[in-house]
Amino acid sequence: MENLATPAEMVMDIMINPELQNRISADAFAGLLIMADMQETEKTTCCEQVG
Repeated sequence: MENLATPAEMVMDIMINPELQNRISADAFAGLLIMADMQETEKTTCCEQVG
């Protein structure tokens, strides 16, 4: 299994790297933000179900 970056990790990389900021479209960045938010929401839901 490959070690792929999560959407949240990709967002952080883009925020600190001006070269990546120049290469990604606003729509693609917005998509990553939405995916990162969805993952965080799912984590909370999973933890609530276990607890």
